[in-house]
Amino acid sequence: YNKAYKSLKELSQNGENFCKQITSVLQQRANLEISYAKGLQKLATKLNKVLQTTRKNCLSSAWTWASEGMKSTAELHQKLGKTIELEAIKPTHQVLNMQEKKRKSLDNELEKTANLVISNWNQQIKAKKKLMVSTKKHEALFHLIEKLQLFNKLKKSTEKLEKEDENYYQKNIAGYSTRLKWENTLENCYQSILELEKERIQLLCDNLNQYSQHISLFGQTLTTCHTQIHCAISKVDIEKDVQTLMEDTAVLSAENKSQFLLTDYFEEDPNNAMDKERRKSLIKPKLLRLQRDIEKAAKDKEGLERMLNTYSSNSSFSDKKSQKDTAALMDENNLKLDLLQQRTKPNHPCSNSIFKWKDKEHTHTYIKISRPFLTKRLENALSRTSSGGQKNPSSSSSASGAAQVGNSLCKALYPFQARQDDELNLEKGDIVTIHEKKEEGWWFGSLKGKKGHFPAAYVEELPSKAGNTTT
Repeated sequence: YNKAYKSLKELSQNGENFCKQITSVLQQRANLEISYAKGLQKLATKLNKVLQTTRKNCLSSAWTWASEGMKSTAELHQKLGKTIELEAIKPTHQVLNMQEKKRKSLDNELEKTANLVISNWNQQIKAKKKLMVSTKKHEALFHLIEKLQLFNKLKKSTEKLEKEDENYYQKNIAGYSTRLKWENTLENCYQSILELEKERIQLLCDNLNQYSQHISLFGQTLTTCHTQIHCAISKVDIEKDVQTLMEDTAVLSAENKSQFLLTDYFEEDPNNAMDKERRKSLIKPKLLRLQRDIEKAAKDKEGLERMLNTYSSNSSFSDKKSQKDTAALMDENNLKLDLLQQRTKPNHPCSNSIFKWKDKEHTHTYIKISRPFLTKRLENALSRTSSGGQKNPSSSSSASGAAQVGNSLCKALYPFQARQDDELNLEKGDIVTIHEKKEEGWWFGSLKGKKGHFPAAYVEELPSKAGNTTT
């Protein structure tokens, strides 16, 4: 049992770590969605401010719609992030915390019971030693206790004046040419800027079209992803996972050996010097006490067998907890009888399971008894109890939550493999006749003469005209 518990605890710890990793991934996804929503909201606000300073026309109106689309997308991502936090992350943390407290409580309780077993074992040894010493003393007592000239200046001044006059004239002439050239260049630049404006407007228009295409593709991608996730979720089989867990954690009966100390008395040892009649007189009350315990355990066993038979024959008489408690009591009483009766005959069935060992002073006896694993035992009992009381969930077609429809048609978008006898196998492109639509996501219809249930997410309902044409 200790080995099985440690193995199950390790499996539980791995499951908890996996759950924490998944929660961490979901938290990062939520943070990304919220962060993306904030960035998209800022861009929408910035675009809106730019549009307010722009002259109103068809292009600006179209970009206004783009801004509103950004805001709506930001709100969608914000809502998705908050929903992940509230509906996935927070409940998961609460469950993990609750499970941690419960697991600690169970570990503490297990440790206490283990300490009680060890303490009882030691107390038995001490009591036996004390009894042996006291018996010896009693028997002994029973029988006997971490600068220029002016002319040169005039000449130079004249030359300078002529040079300046010529320079002025030339510049005046050049002015006309420059003016004409400037006007020509201005005209060319104007035309160029106009072309650039036309190109910019065309670019904005192209960007707007591309943005619209990407948003449309984004929506289609989200829809496709949702369909794929829905298909994956619809294939989850909880019962199969639980059955696998039960098989992985089950322990074979041959591996379960419980050890118990048997009573050893001084009087039982023939090597002790004791009078035969006195030995018999001392052993007799111990045998009577043992016989009374055997009779009481046998009566308890009979009563528990009758109770368990009543539970098995009438499943509505008790719940699973009562069956589990009764099975546990039954197991305990069987074990008690095995322990109490093991020394009645030399050829007792438990004789091969009895062993002896010695310490410095005394010889001790213990028994190893195979015990069936309680989980497997309850599984068999409960399967017998519930075998006759189950009903076919698809037997009533008029149950609440179902909508009766005419013989409309739908087309299979994805292949579907039936897991139950009342389900239809679908191949992509199959045309199915719909008889009934249920709110839980499953429809009832017929294909190739066979009727059964199929997931609504795997099909697309055809318009009535298309349906009539197909018919």
